[in-house]
Amino acid sequence: MEGASAGALAARLESVALADADDVDLLGLVVGWQQLVGVAVAAQAEVLRELMARGHGLLGDLPQEVAVALAWTRTAAQALVARAGSLGDLPVLDEALRAGAMDVRKVDVVLDEVAALVVGTDELPDRDAVERATRRVAASAAERSADLTPTQLRRLVRREVLAVDPEATRVRAAQARERRCVRVDWAPDGMAWVSAFLSAPDAMVVQTVLDAATDTADLLDERTRDQRRADLFVSLFRDIADTGVLPCGRELPTKQRIRPHIQVTVAATTLLGLDDHPAELAGHGPIPAETARLIAADGTWRRLLTDPVDGTLVERGTRTYRPGAVLGGHVIARDVTCTFPGCVRPAGTGELDHIEPYRSPTSGTGPVGRQTTAANLHAVCIRHHDLKTQGLWKVRRDLPGGGVAWTSQLGITYVTHPQPVLATPQTRTHGPRLAYPRDDEPPPF
Repeated sequence: MEGASAGALAARLESVALADADDVDLLGLVVGWQQLVGVAVAAQAEVLRELMARGHGLLGDLPQEVAVALAWTRTAAQALVARAGSLGDLPVLDEALRAGAMDVRKVDVVLDEVAALVVGTDELPDRDAVERATRRVAASAAERSADLTPTQLRRLVRREVLAVDPEATRVRAAQARERRCVRVDWAPDGMAWVSAFLSAPDAMVVQTVLDAATDTADLLDERTRDQRRADLFVSLFRDIADTGVLPCGRELPTKQRIRPHIQVTVAATTLLGLDDHPAELAGHGPIPAETARLIAADGTWRRLLTDPVDGTLVERGTRTYRPGAVLGGHVIARDVTCTFPGCVRPAGTGELDHIEPYRSPTSGTGPVGRQTTAANLHAVCIRHHDLKTQGLWKVRRDLPGGGVAWTSQLGITYVTHPQPVLATPQTRTHGPRLAYPRDDEPPPF
């Protein structure tokens, strides 16, 4: 019903008896109700524009008012208000939305793509030129959108935008390439998402290789193609981790004299299958027992002696200045994360810092003593190490409790206590810490 009001359209749709309608009519009702959604969105946008005309703008308090009224986030409310303003600037999209030629997703696709048209080039020297170009692209999109999916429409609009201003396109492309990155987002059940923001050609290289390498499979291989692609993706990095050699032939850099690796802490009873307590994957957190057993099957095992009361690592030390692999590995395993309050950066990705600054034997600044020990070392990320180095925060070790005390410029002290390298999923009774002999003390202990 082109041009129908929300009330008239709703009345007509509600008048149909569903039980008496044939399948084609029912499908038509689905389309009709979708048009009503568009009409409602357009009407809502008109109300928001009236509020903006009365002095409430996108940068004022209107988004916050809308967020509170709808119990939305401010970000979602800002998007709603911004769409309302854009529909007022581009009436062709408003009309298409009311007529059912476009739905909200398609309108948002167009608005998202035309946002790339900005002032600043020979083709678009001022705001009027940008508005004219935007209206042309929007009109073309509205005219052709009815038979296009949102993905197809996005490609059409993007093509038009690229053609409007080639110079701006080159600038935007260069800026976008500067933002390339790879992210890891943790997921439940011992899983994670790895996503990469790449140039389109580079992304197609990745997809083409993964598709070609997994195009055919052994008849006995029960994995899906998605599973084969995922396994191949991981195998490329596992080979580098195992060999320590990058594809270019260069050795993989080490940190704290240790080659990059993953660290999983799991109880011996769990490895033996006597219980199913969660293990700890450094940098991620708890993982299922079965996942830990699979990792351990091909991994290198290292025994860690933990305090039976609170699960923290028992201390040991060395006299050398630069921490060796044993001491460095011990401190990293003990601290788990950066010791700064609230920081969850994995200990192995940061630096080992002397809590009491190191003094060389020839510095002449007083007795050196035993400085490079586990008691005087802690793991800290680069950012928080800089805060200590710049004197913005002061650090000391709270020896009675084994924690690290950070004091801010305001004089407020926060203490981070040693974390259990392996915590059992139950309430534990805390008691006095047991005394263990230091490995560098002379016998008898």
